[in-house]
Amino acid sequence: MLGVVPSSRAPNPFFWLEDTHTNTMEAIAMTIGHSTIPRMRVPALLKGNMIDVDLASLEGQWGMLCCLPRLEFCDAVFLNQFRRAVQKQGAALLGIQHPAHPFLAAHLPKAKILSIPLLTDSAQRIGRALGLSSETHLNQCQSFIFDPEGVVRNKLTHSFNWHCMTLLLGILKQCQ
Repeated sequence: MLGVVPSSRAPNPFFWLEDTHTNTMEAIAMTIGHSTIPRMRVPALLKGNMIDVDLASLEGQWGMLCCLPRLEFCDAVFLNQFRRAVQKQGAALLGIQHPAHPFLAAHLPKAKILSIPLLTDSAQRIGRALGLSSETHLNQCQSFIFDPEGVVRNKLTHSFNWHCMTLLLGILKQCQ
């Protein structure tokens, strides 16, 4: 049984997701901002190839941008499965590797199977525009849900697992 309860330890808009079955707590910070996805061309890794992604081309559709804490082979498989769930909602899924980590080598097997664009942001232009935290946390993902006009509707910090990514998908559905 999952419940959402306001945290007495943090001011709004922070909520704690409480899983009463396992008695664990995971923090998700929900902030509705007025940032927009920058309209620029950025290099990205897709299925082991470097491509250019024009972020302006995302205009007209809902989307998610996830700043990944790491990318292992199993994470790439996980993201490929999650991409299909996001596409069923008519939205795009993009990844961006945390700026504190070196960029993924294109020849590695995990890079070759990844079916979502993994953006590079070495100059941190995207990160600055969106207010991406420069702190890195183990297994923490920062995600942005943006609307068809490119306006960021939600910015969330959450665990990088199926449970929290499914909750993120639910938030996308509510925004649409």
